[in-house]
Amino acid sequence: MTKLECENKDELKAQCNHCKSIFFAKSSSGTSHLRRHLSSCLKKVNKDITQYTIATQPSLGGSPFIKNYKFDADECRRAVSTFLVCGKHSFRTVDELRSRYMMRITSPNFKNINRHTIARDVLMYYAKERGHVK
Repeated sequence: MTKLECENKDELKAQCNHCKSIFFAKSSSGTSHLRRHLSSCLKKVNKDITQYTIATQPSLGGSPFIKNYKFDADECRRAVSTFLVCGKHSFRTVDELRSRYMMRITSPNFKNINRHTIARDVLMYYAKERGHVK
């Protein structure tokens, strides 16, 4: 909001910086309507940075940059399958309490899977890779 100068000194008005609407802004009559307008102003561009992460690899300029993060459940399941197969771990590893805790902390969007699902995923990935090799 920007304060506006009025001819009458008893009146004080404010203009929204986004939609240019004019409101009464005298503090004796309350200013909560200004706050409510700002929270619901349709022209206001609010960039939510909660889904952005700092990239681990520097950009061409040498400094880190911010990129958009999008959770991909299939890629996560593929990574868990690869971890189990390459590390020669048991499928029961995904059922362990600490493994579930680690995945929940790593990504709250990750839905826990059981050993039967991961075994099915591993066989599916194996069939795909076998098809590529043939």
